[in-house]
Amino acid sequence: MTKNKFLLLGLLLSISINLFFVGGIAYRIADFQGERSGRPLPPNVGWIVRDLEESRRSELEPQLRQSVEATFPIRREMMNAQRQVNELMSAQPFDGDALNAAFADLRDASIRYQALSHDQTSDILALLSEEERQAAMEFVQRRGPRDGRDGFRGRDGGPGFRGPGRPVGQRPPPSPKPTDANQ
Repeated sequence: MTKNKFLLLGLLLSISINLFFVGGIAYRIADFQGERSGRPLPPNVGWIVRDLEESRRSELEPQLRQSVEATFPIRREMMNAQRQVNELMSAQPFDGDALNAAFADLRDASIRYQALSHDQTSDILALLSEEERQAAMEFVQRRGPRDGRDGFRGRDGGPGFRGPGRPVGQRPPPSPKPTDANQ
């Protein structure tokens, strides 16, 4: 290779690396700003009682069970509609009309599911005390996993716990490292 080809190759490699890092930085900035706007709620109303005492969750279990039973058929319909959309998107030959009809079915099922979920959320929140509703709101506001794994420790001050008077997104101070003196 000639000197000019080496320079051109080096220039292209440098531009590629720079674009990669600039894109990564832009993604992180956009992702960070997206975290502030809240997060979608889990697929059922169980999140409302997740941080409550075991006895209180047991009291509310009949309402939660009824909620799951009511939403299950619509969730199944929604999953089937999504599966149909996925199949039509990659079907050969492509049928745009069938895909649009499948999207309409998916949208209809999603809207019905969302309306039912909102009604159920309102009904269950009406059964809670002000403090319990606040705990539910804190759950919605904190960042991190929703499923109880990967470091989620609930309202006891674990990761994701906002705590009283702490602004949303501000994490609690780290636990002190053990020293020889306190082991």
